[in-house]
Parts: sequence; structure tokens; C-alpha cells
Amino acid sequence: MIRLGICGPIETIEVVAKMGFDYLETGLTRLNEIDEAEFRALKDRVNAAPIRVEAFNGMLPARLRVTGSDVNAQALHEYLDKTFSRAKQLGGKVVVFGSSGARNVPDGFPIDMAWRQICNFLRLAERHAIDHDILIAIEPLRRAESNIINMVSEATALASILQLRHVRALADTYHMAISSEPVNVLTMCASQIAHVHVANPLGRECPKADDGEDYARILQALKDGGYDARMSIEGKIEPFVEAGREGFARLDEARRAVWNEA
Repeated sequence: MIRLGICGPIETIEVVAKMGFDYLETGLTRLNEIDEAEFRALKDRVNAAPIRVEAFNGMLPARLRVTGSDVNAQALHEYLDKTFSRAKQLGGKVVVFGSSGARNVPDGFPIDMAWRQICNFLRLAERHAIDHDILIAIEPLRRAESNIINMVSEATALASILQLRHVRALADTYHMAISSEPVNVLTMCASQIAHVHVANPLGRECPKADDGEDYARILQALKDGGYDARMSIEGKIEPFVEAGREGFARLDEARRAVWNEA
């Protein structure tokens, strides 16, 4: 069956495990900001927990540009080497490349050049992904957040063209709904999807009972395409424990129905 996770700080890992989730997803940039002592403390905490931090989002801070005239390849190399190494030590399997602040195309900058720069960045990142055995998932973002890579079909086409072993796409059902991208894209593109985010598109809320979203349909579309990796709740999870617990129950019910497990 597909594995279920939720986005939150590393400090929530124990309660996330008690909710029933298979893993935690958290932000990558924090791993660059903390010193070695704080990282060791977090690593010890994760190692003592029954689950791991298998997914990381927010791959790059806005200051580390990948498009425009201020791209610094050496700074990107140093950042990725440090954060990917630390992510792997916490159980990391996949890193999400959304990072609209880093990738958005500056006003007046040639869009064709920006596409080439993103390709060059992903080739650079592939080297670090190989070193640490991590998958990079290109995240399509709604147009209100990003002016480049807005559809799952775009992200999967990019991954297919690049043919990098550790670079694939992400599907976020919230961004898909806002962009009017149909659910059957999940089936058609499943072979190039490395990770999935889910939320109720109405307000980007944590899934709950009778919220109007057909989560079983989403999971069935993924299963039909052969996808069986991870799906994380990413959205408004408030209050965290109560909403997260209900979100897990809603998705677990749907996944068991799709995979025909009691």
C-alpha cells in the first residue's frame, strides 16, 4: 500500500507516529541553518522515534537562486551537500523541489533561458542525490505562487526529457485542483511521480470526514498507474494533533478501500 505522512516540524515526530502515520515530512532549509550540536540532538530524537523523516519539502531558500542573473553554482553545491547529507541521516528518501522564491523567473528575464537554468540546476542537484541516494521531486505550483512549472504534466515531461535517475516529479492534489488538472493525470504520469502531496482544495485544509473530496478516487488513480510510494498531507493542519489524527483516519480508510485491505 501507499505510505501516508504529514508535514510538520521534526519535534512532532513522536506524536505523528502515535497518529498512525508511516513517516514525517519537514522542511529542508532548517538543516542548513542549525549547528552541529542541534542537528545531533534532532538526529538522536528521530532515531529514538518509531518512524523517520522520509520526505523533505522547501528544497531551497529564496536567496539561492536557480533562475536569473544571480545564480551561484558553488553556493548551491555547498548547500545541497550539507542538507542532503543531513536529510539522509534522518531517514530522507525524497526532497521536494518547489522553492518558488528560488525558481521564479525574474521580470524581463528570458523564459527560455530560465528553463535551461532549471535543467542545469537539476543536473547539478542530481550529483548530490546520487551521493546520498535521494530522489528529487519537481513540484508544480499554482500560478499564484510560481510563474514556471505549474502542471504535473510539465514536471513529468521535464523529468522525462532530462533522464536523470534521481529526478522525477511531484503531484500535489491542491495545486492540481486550482490549475484544473484532471485526476487521470496521476495515472498517466505515475511512472515519473516520486512523491504526492494531498489536501482538500477548498482552503487547502487537512482531509477530514465528509469534506467533499474523493480521496479514494485520487488513490485509485495513483494505484492504476502503478504508484505505491508516499503521500503527505500538506496544508492547514489546525489544531495539529486533532486535525492530523482525523486526516490520517480519512486517508487510511480510503487507502484500505483501494488496496482492498480491512
